[in-house]
Amino acid sequence: MDDPAFPSTVDTQTGGQSSTLTSTARVGVSLNIDYIKSIPGILKVVELLFGLIVWACVASYVYAGGQHWVMFVAVTSWLFTLLLFIFCLLSLRDTMPVVSGFNWNLIEMVYAAVVTFCYFIAACVQAGTTGVGGNTFMARGHYSTYAAAAAFAFLVTIAYGVDLFFAFQSWRGAGGQLPSFTSSSPSSQPTAPTKAEEAQG
Repeated sequence: MDDPAFPSTVDTQTGGQSSTLTSTARVGVSLNIDYIKSIPGILKVVELLFGLIVWACVASYVYAGGQHWVMFVAVTSWLFTLLLFIFCLLSLRDTMPVVSGFNWNLIEMVYAAVVTFCYFIAACVQAGTTGVGGNTFMARGHYSTYAAAAAFAFLVTIAYGVDLFFAFQSWRGAGGQLPSFTSSSPSSQPTAPTKAEEAQG
């Protein structure tokens, strides 16, 4: 039942002309199959697959020391990448009013940069852990699993690096604007140059 206080259709009369304004809510879920076929979509699938292999290999045995960092990076980035993939696949970032106003090109670029950096450190830590305990891990059967985790961690790092490149291209193609934070203080406003400054410049 329509609420008379908030009609969905408003008729306006201006100078003999009438126009009708209709408010429509643009909230919905639509499957974006083209996203899976795009380069960012393919990269997200690769990141999810290789990332899952990394943390599955590390979690296969009792991990210690720096491998806690490897697990933190692998699991956290996997969950956030999955969430981002679902948002793009279901077109939620364009249809949800809460998030549709965000600068998604900038968000994806910053996210890819942070994860690339963190994953590179995690891959180095995993490779160092595997190399230091080589004989011990080999005797226990850990070595090949930890070596696979290190190799896939480097592959995920490369995938996120390529994703960063395409996110940067997309951000730059969309105008490459950073969020502006304006201040109302008088010192933040530019002042006109004085005659002495004009003479010097």
